[in-house]
Amino acid sequence: MIDILFFGRVAIIMRKRSLKLALKDELKTLFAVRHTLLEEYCAASQVDIKAIQMSVNQVVVRNDVILSDGDEVAFFSVFSGG
Repeated sequence: MIDILFFGRVAIIMRKRSLKLALKDELKTLFAVRHTLLEEYCAASQVDIKAIQMSVNQVVVRNDVILSDGDEVAFFSVFSGG
């Protein structure tokens, strides 16, 4: 089981702040989880994939990360600072 958190515009689009997801063989990568969530919860027109940042266990990562039971995955809007 992984914990998934949503922040900013992503939380608005998903209409939720968090969920738990069973980690199955077909959902072992962050890319697969993201793809599944977008298909299940979002209209394609609502989402600009390039505007979504991801982290695993509070470290910003790319799509190809292999997930493990107990991981915390977060999806959030790209931000800038300065």
